[in-house]
Amino acid sequence: MKLPKGIGYVVVAGVVGLISTFLIHQYILAKTRVPKTVTSEVAVASNDISPGTALDNKMVQIVPWPKNLIPSQATSSLRDLEGRVIKMPVAKGEPILLSKLAPKGTAAGLSGLLGSNKRALTVRVDDVSGVAGFIHPGDHVDVLVDLALPNSPEHFSKTFLQDIVVLTVGQIWEQKGDNKPVVVNTVTLELTPPQAEMLNLASNQGKIRLALRNPNSEATASSQGVETSQLIDAQNRRKSPPKKVPSVEVIKGMERTQAHL
Repeated sequence: MKLPKGIGYVVVAGVVGLISTFLIHQYILAKTRVPKTVTSEVAVASNDISPGTALDNKMVQIVPWPKNLIPSQATSSLRDLEGRVIKMPVAKGEPILLSKLAPKGTAAGLSGLLGSNKRALTVRVDDVSGVAGFIHPGDHVDVLVDLALPNSPEHFSKTFLQDIVVLTVGQIWEQKGDNKPVVVNTVTLELTPPQAEMLNLASNQGKIRLALRNPNSEATASSQGVETSQLIDAQNRRKSPPKKVPSVEVIKGMERTQAHL
């Protein structure tokens, strides 16, 4: 049977089209293929966990986690976490790191978070003195005090405690006279006994403020404090015009120069 003229070209074109379609299909598959992620089990928090809380099975769950993203201090063993006390806040879904746990045998509660020979002291703060809510457990702060000088209209301000660890941040209800109870913000700090005595006196005799600091900075700044009159004098010095230095005109021949006295 004699084929129509030009049928060979049609067959060749069809074959080339099929091959092109196959190659394009394979290219698209290669580009859209999702690589298989290798996972491993990690213990994460089932809910937000506050410092001082002892862990149990209800607070922790084991979930798959990308193996290349697992933190070095993470664990997958519930047995290693049973009864351990959290010393830093842990958010829901966050891997529980061994570095955030108190030593084995630590009792639950705030006392378990205290270092050797340290005390926990709670002070009242407002939104300003408490750095507008940006202070959280585990942060490091400096404590400033503002005192009225005896028998003087002046005030004195000084940084008297440095690099203090914040244990907890919370709120209490306080009754003021016949008014309704109001919410008062509080901060609990970890202090040595002498520091606790100083803070107790300062919070009763004057007003304290907290200055948030970089937790990696251990430098202690030397400060003599400042009085109200020093601020006023510094302000006046900035505003006063520079003093004019008296001078005379010296004439030598055709030259005229100014000489300061």
